[in-house]
Amino acid sequence: MMLRALTLACLSWFLSSLVAAQAMNTAQDVQTVVMKMVAARQKDRDRIRPFTLKRDYQLFDQELQRKARLVASIVVTPPDHKMYEIQSGEGGRAEKILRNILARETQPSRDGSRQELSQQNYEFQLLGLEELNGRLCYKLAIRPRRHEEELIRGQIWVDSENYRVHRIEGQLAKSPSWWLHDLRVLIDFADVEGMWLRTFMHAIATVRFKGRYVVESRDVECHSIVDAFSLTNSPLPASYRTEKHR
Repeated sequence: MMLRALTLACLSWFLSSLVAAQAMNTAQDVQTVVMKMVAARQKDRDRIRPFTLKRDYQLFDQELQRKARLVASIVVTPPDHKMYEIQSGEGGRAEKILRNILARETQPSRDGSRQELSQQNYEFQLLGLEELNGRLCYKLAIRPRRHEEELIRGQIWVDSENYRVHRIEGQLAKSPSWWLHDLRVLIDFADVEGMWLRTFMHAIATVRFKGRYVVESRDVECHSIVDAFSLTNSPLPASYRTEKHR
C-alpha cells in the first residue's frame, strides 16, 4: 500500500510539473507571437507610402436591404494625413450615416499608440492555429486594458510566417454613441502594392428604437500617389476635404 501511495504521489507530482511546464511554454509562445506581430506592424508602417484608394460604403437594414451607398476617393499621406472626395452617393438621410463614418475614418488620430495591438493596450491569449484565406494563422484572444471605444474585445488572426495581422474581429470595448449598442466589427487586411492595408470592414450594430443595421466598406481600387498624381504633375482637386478633430 505504501509503495502504491508513493507511486501515485510521484505520478501526481510529474503530471503537475508537466501541466505547469506546458502553461509556461504557452505563455512564452504568446509573448513571442505578440512581440513578432508588433515588430511586423512597425515594419509595415515604415513601408507605407502616399497612396489613393476608392472605398465603397454600403448600409443595410436588418432585412439586409440596402438603404444607402457612398463611394469616395481617399488620399493618404503618411503618417496620418487623409483627404477625401465623395464621388457618388445615394440613400437620402441614410447616406448621412455613411458620410459621418467616412469623416470619422479620415480624422487624424489623437494618439495612435492607444489604439495599437500592443501589450500596453491589450491582454493576449493564444487560442491555437487556424487557417484563414489559405494562410495558417495564430488565433489570439484580445482583451482591452481600458474601457475605450478605440479598443476591441475579440480575436485576431496573425500569420504564422510573417506575423502580419490578417483579421480583427470582435466587439468595441465602449460604444461611440448612446444610440448604438452591441457594435461588432470584422476588419480584413491584405497586401496592396507592397503595403499591408485594411481592405474590408463589416460592422453590425443595434440602433436604439430602429433595430439592427449593417455597414460594409470595401476598397475597390488602390494606387500609389506617384501613379495617381505625380506623373501628371497635377495637384489634388480642390474638392478634396480634410477632416479635423472637433
